[in-house]
Amino acid sequence: MDAISPENLYKKARDLFTAKRYNEAIPFLSKLRSHPSYSVRAETNIASCLLMLGLTRPAFRFIDRALHQEPNFIPALLNRAQGLQALNLFEDVQLICKSIIDQQPQEEEAWRLLAASHCANNQEELALQVVRQWLAHLPDSLQANLIQGELLSNLGDHNKAIKAFGRALRIDPTSEKTYTNLSVVMMRLQRYEDALSYLDKALALEPDSFINIYRKANNLHITSHWKEAADYYKQAYAMRPKSAILFLNQYLVLPGIPASVKDINEARQQFLVGLSSAENKPDLRLSLQDEAIPHTFELAYHNQEDRMLLERYINLMRRLAEPLICNYRDSYNQSIDREKPKESTRLRIGFVSRFFSGHSNAIAFEGLIRHLDRNLFEVVLIHTVNSKKDAVRDSLDAVCEQAIQLTSDYSQSYQILRSLNLDILYFTDLGMNAYEYLLPFFRTAPVQMTGWGIPHTSGIKEIDYYISVEELEPAGSESLYTETLVRLPGRLPCSFQTMGLEFTPLPREYFFLPQDLTLVGCLQGLHKLHPDFDLILEEIAIQNPDLAFVFVEDAIKSRTKLFLDRLSTSAPSVRERCIPLAIMGRGEYQALCDCVDLLVDPFYYGCGITFFEACFVGTPIVTLEGHNLRSRVVACGYREMNIEDMPITHSKEEYIALVTELAHDAERRQRLKSSILTNNHKLFNRMDYIRNFERFCYQAMNKSKHSDLDDTNPT
Repeated sequence: MDAISPENLYKKARDLFTAKRYNEAIPFLSKLRSHPSYSVRAETNIASCLLMLGLTRPAFRFIDRALHQEPNFIPALLNRAQGLQALNLFEDVQLICKSIIDQQPQEEEAWRLLAASHCANNQEELALQVVRQWLAHLPDSLQANLIQGELLSNLGDHNKAIKAFGRALRIDPTSEKTYTNLSVVMMRLQRYEDALSYLDKALALEPDSFINIYRKANNLHITSHWKEAADYYKQAYAMRPKSAILFLNQYLVLPGIPASVKDINEARQQFLVGLSSAENKPDLRLSLQDEAIPHTFELAYHNQEDRMLLERYINLMRRLAEPLICNYRDSYNQSIDREKPKESTRLRIGFVSRFFSGHSNAIAFEGLIRHLDRNLFEVVLIHTVNSKKDAVRDSLDAVCEQAIQLTSDYSQSYQILRSLNLDILYFTDLGMNAYEYLLPFFRTAPVQMTGWGIPHTSGIKEIDYYISVEELEPAGSESLYTETLVRLPGRLPCSFQTMGLEFTPLPREYFFLPQDLTLVGCLQGLHKLHPDFDLILEEIAIQNPDLAFVFVEDAIKSRTKLFLDRLSTSAPSVRERCIPLAIMGRGEYQALCDCVDLLVDPFYYGCGITFFEACFVGTPIVTLEGHNLRSRVVACGYREMNIEDMPITHSKEEYIALVTELAHDAERRQRLKSSILTNNHKLFNRMDYIRNFERFCYQAMNKSKHSDLDDTNPT
């Protein structure tokens, strides 16, 4: 190294830095510290290497040496700002950056760090002001336009964000980062097909971009192109071969809108292969930084009893998560914020979900949350990551003793849950989100339970009870649950609330529905409709050429197209007379139920909340009573109302025959509707369900206390 000239030493160090080989660059720079013409740059660049290696404190020694020699050396000042940013000293960062900008308003790194300091301090509006000033000085700055677009999108102004990215593309049409950012905006707007187009452009410019390969996989999964998604997850896993989540995502992706029963079977077989492989790969590591898809959610729609499969999946996840959970527990045990003894004699119950907002989950649990006896219970509402804030959430928060927001930091979430000192923790919808299976593993309450928000077992042994009701659960159904099945008295698994619910009839013209046809509505989410049900609808269509079929589209256009394409093959007569309507609000949905002549309950995974909505307006639903909770709600609801001529069937042949009969008998439909409207009050605002639940909670707590005594004193 002694024989190399200072110029070549500096060039070699710069090349190594550019190649991100920071450790290798430092010896060359150290050699330059003794050269007067390179000393300041050498000290500064050593600091840069240390900062890139995450060694902030050592970096300051070299920054100070550089600034001692040349107090206004801007690269060293920028390094100091970067180091202060890493230490969360945002005001100090801002002072340095503003002083640099006053001297050199063309210095883009100072503008970037100034904006970044506001973002890191949760001051995105201030960051946006900084970027606007930046653009006033440098309107053709690619970086400034990109950051402006990112900030605007983060603040919800996606249209202005798109314009900012458009300006960035005019500055540099080959900017991979611009196409990447545009794909993110399109995902936020649920324009997934456009997102895929921008991702393709980004990948054409940078084919080895891990983040874009992974985002494309996620987009393909969301749009139900499950085989293509698996291929891209496989590419992502090849780039990070120790990642448990990347490994599982390539195998455990299921079709949101299956093309056929064969499609379902193929995906399930791949699921089993992936699960078996993961069970035998001890080198897999779980990182919560890897974005997981909800691996098990679609299983419920396949007409299989998946307890054993779910338990295998959960056992694998428990094993993978154990190191993280141990760290969380150790961290909590070393902290000073220990749980305090309860001061109240009331039971503290927490309800956990991402969906306590304008979502069916909130409707399912609103009655229970609102009307638990506050003389007996303290109610805590716990919102998980990415929970939506809206009027429904605000209303539910207002009736609870506490409303808690968990973060993406599971260590912090663990501490929050422990500090709540709950007696009971109720998980309303386990399985809808990828990582929420971790929360029951924490065991942050003596009693943990779940219920019909997900109408099947969670597969999690740390969940003590599955809350259901007697008539929804046939004899022997306890074998379908990992949890202890609780059959509360009654037929209905909730207290559906009518508070604030008003029905305003709308004419068929409002929905552009034909006046001269009998309309049969199948108004469930398209992902719930099994391909077997297509064949039943087709038989009904063939026998009744004067019927039209009304569906509600998926929020994602491509998923609706996949469903309609499937009908073209499996049920062409239905497809020919199919009327798909755009997804709508709750009031419009009830009005649509009123507009159709007859509703049909799909096989295997039938109506839940939609049954109550339909009964509110009186439209009859033909159902085939099944052998598990998710296929029995409608039949049990009719029995609860004790209406005349209940439209319940027990075979596919009966189902087809009854739909045909009712489709051609307007008087019988009207009698059914009148009977439903006369008796539907028996479905709503049921306090008996809540009182039965309360009694069980006290029994469960007593049992838990006695179990603790038994554990501590075996005699």
